[in-house]
Amino acid sequence: MALDAVLTIAGLGLLLAGAWLLVRSASRLAMAFGLSPVIVGATVVAFGTSAPEFVVGLAAGIGGSGDLAVGSVFGSNITNVALVLGIAAVIRPMDVHPRLLRWEMPVLLAATAAVAGLGLTGTIGHGAGALLFVALVAFVGLSLWLQPDAAETLAADHVPEAAGKLERRGLAGHSALLVLGVGGLALGSELAVNGATGIAGRAGISEVAIGVTVVAIGTSMPEIVTTAVAALRGNHDIALGNVVGSNVFNLLGVLGLTGAVATLPIDGALYRFEVPALAVSTIVLFALSWSDTRITRWEGAVLLAAYIASVSVVLVRGAM
Repeated sequence: MALDAVLTIAGLGLLLAGAWLLVRSASRLAMAFGLSPVIVGATVVAFGTSAPEFVVGLAAGIGGSGDLAVGSVFGSNITNVALVLGIAAVIRPMDVHPRLLRWEMPVLLAATAAVAGLGLTGTIGHGAGALLFVALVAFVGLSLWLQPDAAETLAADHVPEAAGKLERRGLAGHSALLVLGVGGLALGSELAVNGATGIAGRAGISEVAIGVTVVAIGTSMPEIVTTAVAALRGNHDIALGNVVGSNVFNLLGVLGLTGAVATLPIDGALYRFEVPALAVSTIVLFALSWSDTRITRWEGAVLLAAYIASVSVVLVRGAM
């Protein structure tokens, strides 16, 4: 058990380090080769910050631990809303940009409904997974067309260096960091999945429960840190945009691409709590934002309490 815990923690650490290196180096290289900050923000940065969830989901799906993959995505989305935004709102009340209400949040609601509906069939197979991923590509393309400023803000927050030509030494250095980032993601996912499945087996807890709790919190650390810092700075657009965007990428990108490569099982038991919790967290986020376009400190405290309660229920269910 102790070794499995060490493997899980080490794997999650490598995942986070790998994702950070990937985003920084790939963004710098992309901008050096002429891509605009808008394109970089909507593609490299957005995909890179969801890389931990994706590589864990893909490794778990291919390795036959589909329950862990599904649980980590569902848990990550619940964590992002209840824990990440709860912390951010307690730090500083957040105003909601009208853009999120007009575009990103309706897309998140639709993506949640689509995944819940597809899950009723018992699996997210190759066709359904491919369809979800195509929807993600369409979302990114439309976002670039409708809201280019949002992508540029995201790129500026993650890529502080000015775009420009890199010398040969600079290209080699960023390329090496890119390779290290990809390697960290690959090794980290292997360790995290093996450790998490080991914990589940030895503790008698379901893979779904481990995915919703341990793995989800670990892979959501970039969102936790980024959103908390953004809240401290008063950058509400970045704080909320990170969470909503990450949840859309998790549902359409992680489940979509993983399902397209390796069919994901959706246990009917998930509809007793985990799927409703996912749906409720998304609806609550939309309701809180729409009510007065502001998420207050007491609402953040309620979100944190709801997160603790939901994790407790998941662990109790997972041990049954």
